[in-house]
Amino acid sequence: MCKARILVIEDEVIIAQDIQRTLIKLDYDVPIFVTSAESALELIGELRPDLVLMDIHLNDSMDGITAAEEIRRRDRQPVVFLTAHSDEATLTRAKITEPYGYVLKPFEERELQIAIDIALYRHKVELQLKQMERWLSTTLKSIGDGVIATDVNGAITFTNRVAEALTGWSQNEALGRPFTEVLRLVHVNTRAKADSLVERVLDDNLIIEMAPDTVLINRDGQDIPVDDSAAPIRDEDEKVIGVVIIFRDISARKCVEEKLRHLATHDALTGLPNRTLFSDRLAVAFELTKRRPNYCFAVLFIDLDRFKIINDSLGHLFGDKVLLAAAQRLGEDLRGEDTLARLGGDEFVILLSCIGDILGALHVANRILSKITEAILVDGQDVFTSASIGIALSGPRYERAEEILRDADAALYQAKAEGRGRFSVFDTALHERALRLLQLETDLRRTIERKEFRIYYQPIVSLANGCLNGFEALLRWQHPERGLLAPADFLALAEEMGLMTKITEWLLTESCQQLRAWQQQAPANTALTIAVNLSQTQFLHPLLRKQITRALASSGLEARCLCLEVSEDVIADQATAARILAELDELGVQLHLDDFGTGYSSFNMLQHSPIDVVKIDRSFVQPITDPASEKSAIVRAILSLTGELGKEVVAEGIETAEQAERLLAWGCRYGQGYHFAKPLTAAEAERFCAHSSTIRDQLTD
Repeated sequence: MCKARILVIEDEVIIAQDIQRTLIKLDYDVPIFVTSAESALELIGELRPDLVLMDIHLNDSMDGITAAEEIRRRDRQPVVFLTAHSDEATLTRAKITEPYGYVLKPFEERELQIAIDIALYRHKVELQLKQMERWLSTTLKSIGDGVIATDVNGAITFTNRVAEALTGWSQNEALGRPFTEVLRLVHVNTRAKADSLVERVLDDNLIIEMAPDTVLINRDGQDIPVDDSAAPIRDEDEKVIGVVIIFRDISARKCVEEKLRHLATHDALTGLPNRTLFSDRLAVAFELTKRRPNYCFAVLFIDLDRFKIINDSLGHLFGDKVLLAAAQRLGEDLRGEDTLARLGGDEFVILLSCIGDILGALHVANRILSKITEAILVDGQDVFTSASIGIALSGPRYERAEEILRDADAALYQAKAEGRGRFSVFDTALHERALRLLQLETDLRRTIERKEFRIYYQPIVSLANGCLNGFEALLRWQHPERGLLAPADFLALAEEMGLMTKITEWLLTESCQQLRAWQQQAPANTALTIAVNLSQTQFLHPLLRKQITRALASSGLEARCLCLEVSEDVIADQATAARILAELDELGVQLHLDDFGTGYSSFNMLQHSPIDVVKIDRSFVQPITDPASEKSAIVRAILSLTGELGKEVVAEGIETAEQAERLLAWGCRYGQGYHFAKPLTAAEAERFCAHSSTIRDQLTD
C-alpha cells in the first residue's frame, strides 16, 4: 500500500522541519515542505499530494485561508489547518474553505496522526460519493440510486434495478401499486410514517427532500437508512404528470459518520471513552444527584505508577501494549452502568454510578490495586507495575461536575505522596494541599532562572584519621517563602513536570565546578571527590552521559573525581542497569551503590557490575552499638563481602564516636554523618577543607 503523500506549508522553517520529521516517523510520504502559499500552489499540480497540512497564519502576501480557497477551487485537495489560534474570527473565516480538520499547536503526535487519518479517510469517502454522483447522471437504467416514478395518483409507473434491490419489489410486481406500499418510509426512532412525498410534491410543485433519520422498510422487513428526494415530472406544457423519487442507501455514510463520532468521543489506542465523553456522562450523573437525593456516585482517578520508566526504557510501542492490557484489567469488574475512560498517557478515570456509599468505591479500588500488580505479559516479557488511585464521592458541597474530577485528581496526588500503589479518599484538607501543590509547581518552573537551588556538601571522611576524602552533593531549594526545602519536598513533583533534565544538568555542572575550585586552592584537595545522587528518572535518561561529559569538560574536573550514586531500587532492572553502568564506567567516573541493604540487595549485580563503592544505609549503622540489635551482624557481613569483592565501603549516618570506632574495627574505612559534620554550605565546606588539610599536614609531620 502506498504511503499517503503530504505537503507541509509552514513559514517557520524549524517548525516545518520538525513536522516533516514527525510525519515521516508516522509513515507518511513527506518529500518536501514549503514556507509560502505561492510556492505551494506552484508545486501542488506536480506533487499531487493526498493532503495539505498548512498553517493558517503565513507571513506572506497570501495567508493560509486564502491559499486553502485556491487549493479547493483549483486542485480540490483536502486541507488540514495548523494553528495556534482558536479565536472565533479566525475559525469563522477558515470555515469558508471547508477544511478537513484543525490541529491546535502545540500538538502531540497521536493527535496529529488522528486528524490526518480522519481527513484522508473523509476525502476518500467524499471522492467515492462524488464518483457515484457522476454515475447517476448517465441513464436511469445504470443509475446508482433507486428511482421510482409515479403518476399523479401515486401509482408506480417505473422502478430501476437499484430500487428493485432496495425495496425487494421487482418492477413487474410494483407497477400500478400505490407508492406507499412499495416504498415504506418511517422515522428510525419513532417509527412514524413519513409524509407522502407524492402528495407534498403535487401540492407544493417543488422538489422535496425527506427528513433526516428516515429508513426504508423493504419487503423482507429490514430497515435500510435512506436519503431521498422527490421532484415533479412535467410534460412539454409544464404540466405536472407525475413524480420521480430518487433514494439511496446511506448505510455506508451512516457507518462513516458513526466512526467519526466514535473517534471524537473515544480514545484511539484503547477504544475507551475519552475525556469528552466521560465529562458528558459525569454531567448526567451530577444532574441526577440534584433530582434524586439518595443518588450517589464516585469518581476514581487512576495513574499507573512509574509508567514513564517503561516508555523510556522499553519504547512507546511496548508501553502502548502495557496500556492496553492495563485498560482491560481496569474494566473487568465494572458494571454496565459504570464508565471507564482514558484521559491520556497513563491516566484513567472511572465513574461508579449509583453506589450506596464510599465503601462501594473502596472495594472497587482494592480490586483494581490487586489486579494491576499482577504481571502483564507483553511480547514474551513480564512487566510489573502498580497504580495509585484518588477517590472523590459526590455530595451537596459540589456546584459543578468538574469539581468532583478535580478533587479525585487531588486525592490521586495524595496517594502518590504516601508511597504509590495505594488509594486516597478526598477531603477538604486535600483540596488545600492541592492548591499549595499547584503554587509549588508554579514556583518550581522558575527556580533555576531565579537561582534558588542550593547545594549542601556532606563531608566523607577517613574513619582512621578524620581526613577529608570528599563530599556528597545534596540538592536543596531555597524557597522565597517556605524556606529551605529538601528533595523530598519537590523532587517527585519535578519528575512529573519533566524538569529533571534541567535540574540534573545544573547539579552536575555546579558540583563539578565547585570541587574543581577547591582542588585548585590547595594541593591537599587534589584527590577530593564529589558524589551526586541520581534518581531512577535521571539514571535512565538518554541525555545523562552527555550531561556528565559537558559538566566535566566545562569545569576541568578529572572524571575519577566525580562519583555517581544510585540506590538499589534504581538498578532493579539488572539488564538495563548493567548496560547504563557500563556506559558510565567508560567515562572514567566512579560508581557508588547508595543505601545498600534497603532494597533488592542483589549480590550478583554487585559482583558483575563496575560498582566502585558501596554505601551502607544509616538504618543499619545507627543501631550497631545496641547489643540487642541484629543490624551489627548485617553490617559485618556487608563489610566482609565487599572486602572480598574489592569494593570500598562508606558508612552513612554516623552520629557517635562509638559507631565510628566500631565500624573502623570491622574494616570500614570511610564514613559520613553528623558526628563529623552536618551538610555544609559552600563557604562552610571550604573551611572544612582547610581544617582537613591542617590535620593531614600534622599527620604527615
